[in-house]
Amino acid sequence: MSKDRESRPYQELLRPGRRSVVQAQTTIMKRRLTVKKEIRTLGLDLCNPRCLVGAVVRGGTFLDGVVVFPSKSIPESKSIGSAILGTRFFPELRLVMTHDPKGQLDTKVIERLTGLPVIEINSAGKRNSEGFKPYKVGRKWLQVTSLLPAGVLQEILSTTWTTGILPEPLRIAHLVARSRFFQEK
Repeated sequence: MSKDRESRPYQELLRPGRRSVVQAQTTIMKRRLTVKKEIRTLGLDLCNPRCLVGAVVRGGTFLDGVVVFPSKSIPESKSIGSAILGTRFFPELRLVMTHDPKGQLDTKVIERLTGLPVIEINSAGKRNSEGFKPYKVGRKWLQVTSLLPAGVLQEILSTTWTTGILPEPLRIAHLVARSRFFQEK
């Protein structure tokens, strides 16, 4: 792990004499998120009750990988956060997007464990969903909630959204979760 990367001090904290985990996580969340053209995003889709599917996408154009987490009937946010930390993509991830129609995940727990900002997206056409705010990208509208500032959130959505009703990381994760591979036989 390079010394100039302050964005991932989690592994450094395990050594004696370092800051506590709580101090490091608050340090991570206070850093400024730079939105680049190829920001690496993990999209988590919870539409399939049998498994939790994630897609790692750079910007809205390149698919870097697909991650499948075995899921219980009610997913635990703590175990999902730990599983994200264990993926090979974690060092390059900059944010997590979730599509959770039933509202089963506690995104604050995932945000605290991973140190990554979490954007929760509601694709339902309901207006004024609880805690969600409408955002417009181009001619499309989306219900979003996050702790990120509105300008950064708008920039992330415009970078990761290319086609369809969901941003690209969530759209790919949703397609994989609904594929024949995960259907009951």
